[in-house]
Amino acid sequence: MPMKRRLKLFLFLNFLFIALWVAYLFSVQLLDPYNFHSTIEIRRHPSKKLILPDRGNILDRNGQLLASSVKFYQIDIDKGAITLFSRRNPESSTEALCEKIADILALNSDLDRKSVRQKLTACEANSSIIISRDITETQLNRIREEFQQQKLPGLVYCFSRIRRSYPQERLAASLLGIVKSNLETGDYNPTEGFFELHGYTGLEAGFDEQLAGKFGWQESIYDANNKRIPLLFLRERQAQNGYSLVLTLDNRLQEILEERLRQGILDFRAKRAIGVLMDPFSGEVLAMAGLNHDDDRKSAAMLRALPNLATSFLFEPGSTFKSFTALLAIEKKLFKGTDIIDCRKYEIDGRTIKDAHEFRELTFRDVIAHSSNVGISKVVEQVGSTALYERLIDLGFGQKTGSQISGEASGILRRLRDWQGYSLHSISFGQEIAVTALQLANSYCTLANGGKVMQPYLVKEIRDDNGRTIERFTPRVVRTVSNRNSLDTLKVYLKSVVDYGTGIATRFEYLDIAGKTGTAEKMINTGEGYSKDKFTSIFTGFFPMQEPRYVLVVLFDEPEYEYHYASASAAPAFRQIVKQMTALADYDLISELKQEKIISVIMPNLLGKTREEAEKSLEKQNILSHFIVNKAEGRVVSQFPKPGVEFDRTQKVIVILDREQQQVTEDELDYTMPDLSGLTVRKAMYEAVKKNIKLEVQGNGIIFTQSIPPGTKTRYGDVCRIRAK
Repeated sequence: MPMKRRLKLFLFLNFLFIALWVAYLFSVQLLDPYNFHSTIEIRRHPSKKLILPDRGNILDRNGQLLASSVKFYQIDIDKGAITLFSRRNPESSTEALCEKIADILALNSDLDRKSVRQKLTACEANSSIIISRDITETQLNRIREEFQQQKLPGLVYCFSRIRRSYPQERLAASLLGIVKSNLETGDYNPTEGFFELHGYTGLEAGFDEQLAGKFGWQESIYDANNKRIPLLFLRERQAQNGYSLVLTLDNRLQEILEERLRQGILDFRAKRAIGVLMDPFSGEVLAMAGLNHDDDRKSAAMLRALPNLATSFLFEPGSTFKSFTALLAIEKKLFKGTDIIDCRKYEIDGRTIKDAHEFRELTFRDVIAHSSNVGISKVVEQVGSTALYERLIDLGFGQKTGSQISGEASGILRRLRDWQGYSLHSISFGQEIAVTALQLANSYCTLANGGKVMQPYLVKEIRDDNGRTIERFTPRVVRTVSNRNSLDTLKVYLKSVVDYGTGIATRFEYLDIAGKTGTAEKMINTGEGYSKDKFTSIFTGFFPMQEPRYVLVVLFDEPEYEYHYASASAAPAFRQIVKQMTALADYDLISELKQEKIISVIMPNLLGKTREEAEKSLEKQNILSHFIVNKAEGRVVSQFPKPGVEFDRTQKVIVILDREQQQVTEDELDYTMPDLSGLTVRKAMYEAVKKNIKLEVQGNGIIFTQSIPPGTKTRYGDVCRIRAK
């Protein structure tokens, strides 16, 4: 072919190729057959990445962590990346790389090496396998560092979820509350929404807005290799972590309260138990607990989802309300402490008011000490309905206390115009009204602090994640009622309850306690009156009497009949709580205590004896006693304290007579030094108090040495030095 023709053919083909190429580029750019426009828009417009905040912590007044948050990540392994890496690096086989990866994941997390290895082996060569969705942030960082150092391929990770952590496990569970994510509630949409965590009960719900924090975001543009391009016009907002709550709660007092209530449920076979401990002058809640008899069968998460019984469970307060009627009578100078009141059965408008233990005549002071329904009924007639109603309103009954606790109940106090013919007398001794344990505790704070109605509060401070105080809560006086002289007189009456009345089971030789028992018959659900075999047993008091620092309410709902009197259940439990509080070696509870004044005796075994035999046995040791007679011809079936227990001689023992007989076990007579090693200081304190051993503590944390060897026979007042770290 001549050169000229070949040149023309070459030019023609080039022209044709260029024309086709121009036409192709024209169609690609203008007609967009491959839908590149959407890809261009993605590259041109930045995407927004959400940054999750950390939920705030909850701490007790001493800085002990009660609740925190842990972020979890999902880890995947891209088997295709491992296969490709092995092809490019023949010295590293796929099997060897999988072995290394399994070792790294197992060493830096809680994953099982064998399980990880099986997942990697079962995975196809070019697929990806989910290894775990429960890798913490700390574990992920260690895993990433190992992969980078050893230059291993295949690691893919993404955020999984946030889980709330409670280091103290079941302690204060219903008080703290529970949080749920939108993954758990089914509200999470991965294409449109994002992960959220919200409080549903307790403090987690009440302070959800402060704890939750605010989401951040970051604008990003990625190149073809999916790497972020650091352009200056891209914007971002840092996530604002949630604030932390510092509570008024004291972790140690909370543990003491819960342990004694839990033991009380077992000892008295009660349906539930509630306790509230407050500072009467500030309104701070130092401990608050509500336990059910079946709580041990529930997980910690289930307990946190339950209502807070101290602020939601309503009960009739019984004779604890006599204090308020008595205070009005003192204020109005209607009665003096020595005035005699006829306390025999009282017939009024077809209703008979009588006492559990019949009296003929009592002084006004002894009406309170011995808790006479008849006596207080005659007192309240002089006080009047209007004065009693207004005082109860002033004390906060029938309304929420404003305690910052989610789900708080208002209680029930009917309007004065709705009171019926029996209402004045009934309410004077705690019937026809329903209260919460917090309301009752707060009202006794008013009696203890000189007449100031406080607003209870549980959150002391709100802090940011740098520890700076954002908001501080301080004591707030809602109103003032009564006067100091009248309240000082009432304190003397309430001390009489403990000195020689129905609350003698709470008495200490070295500590003055003022308080009031309450044994309330429970209303039958059908509205047909009161049950004869279901009771609520309550003791509420404050100490030290002259300068009160603590108000404590203890309640047992539906204890076994033999323990239904508050003097047989709530009062002894109250005493044990106070005793354990005073035993805290590193907690200056009451500096003026003089424990050397305690005179101790060993409780004799009265089980199976007649009343006459039991009385003689107690008289030999000058032990005060209170007999509860279910069957006059019966024998002793139960006693408090149990046989062999060492106790303060001034404490009044409870003896129950019936036809049944019970046997005492050898375990109840065991007084050897327990093994405290491995226990926390709090647990050791609890064990030591049961044996009447005083602990001297060095350090904090877990106990590793004790001066009295385990198994050694101990005596009252022995001192054991323990070291903890």
